[in-house]
Amino acid sequence: MNILFLTENEISPMMGGTERITLTLSESFAAMGHRCFLAFGRRCKLPQVAEFSAVLPYDEVPSQETAFSGFLAENQIDIVVSNLVRIEYRRRLLPLLYRLTRRQGARMVVCLHAMPGEEILGNSLRSSLWRIFHGYPLADALKDMALRVTPDCLIRTIFRRKLQNRYRLLHDHADALVLLSTTFFDAVSKLGGIPIDDKFKAIPNALSYSHFADEAEILGKEKEVLIVARMDERAKRLSEALKIWRRVERSGQCPDWRLTVVGGGTDWEWYKRMARRMHLKRVTFTGRQEDLTPYYRRAAVFMMTSAYEGWGITLTESQQFGAVPVVYNSYTSLSDVVTDGESGLVIPDKNASAYAAALIGLMNGKQRRERMALSAVEAGRRYESGKVSARWIELFETLLKHE
Repeated sequence: MNILFLTENEISPMMGGTERITLTLSESFAAMGHRCFLAFGRRCKLPQVAEFSAVLPYDEVPSQETAFSGFLAENQIDIVVSNLVRIEYRRRLLPLLYRLTRRQGARMVVCLHAMPGEEILGNSLRSSLWRIFHGYPLADALKDMALRVTPDCLIRTIFRRKLQNRYRLLHDHADALVLLSTTFFDAVSKLGGIPIDDKFKAIPNALSYSHFADEAEILGKEKEVLIVARMDERAKRLSEALKIWRRVERSGQCPDWRLTVVGGGTDWEWYKRMARRMHLKRVTFTGRQEDLTPYYRRAAVFMMTSAYEGWGITLTESQQFGAVPVVYNSYTSLSDVVTDGESGLVIPDKNASAYAAALIGLMNGKQRRERMALSAVEAGRRYESGKVSARWIELFETLLKHE
């Protein structure tokens, strides 16, 4: 089978979750004997760039329709998988690719690697103001501020037609619309005004790594709490994590534990400044890292305080390495990943005091923590790349049978 991934960026494992899952699936499909291709818009400036059987840099060609048509035919593409994120790319490319796949006998799979409705969630006022004064596009920052202060019900009313068009665009230009969880079906249906039909499919994100921690590794964990995230307040809300850690430090408990924050992005400097203003003593910001495995191997506990997630790849990665996740209950697909009290701890959203208490209890409770780490590893095995990739191939084969 010949599979074309459609993305906005050339792929590097050092980029975001969508790029990492694209790479994970392409490598897994290739190991199963399939050929994988990539069509991307922007070239990657990071040092690691993934290889594919052939690539099409579609923003560098004079005619995208001619280029895509020739690429599909020349490489005998059977399946096109859209991992596009931005609406401007989706509007431009999904109708084109859907039309070309009709013409050439291929099938179109559109993925939503996000929580439905996240586009109407705003950013904090402080983060938005920081961005404005540090060169971030003014219009985007103002829009995020407006979304933050406007009631959700009013936003959904004002932008109802616009939201419907966004989600119908995905549904109407797909042979299969793949979401990360069945818990998202209702949200897409309501936002798009679309009845749930046989196009709706749910396939979780596959793990990026093949390693799973054993008991010896778990027993050897260091007294370290880990955050791995894009430094983006709007989505990842790391200001909450820093406030929680301030509670930990002020409690006087667990003085030999430290917090390590891994990742880069728009708000990295803002977070470092915030940590200094809070006078946090045991926090380290490493920046973006090529290899995350040393951090996962060391850490005993993993923190996630996101405002929303589609899936949370770092959450399942922390589980497979035996770093017990503590996470806010801020998105519905979380229930697919973490069983509270067994494979992690789920905290009521925005309850910093409850989060800090749970975190301190976990750090103080070595036996409980190690028992939960073993359960977390077993929970993570559900999302091994081979298991998830088999579900994708089954979907592709089913679509191709219905020509």
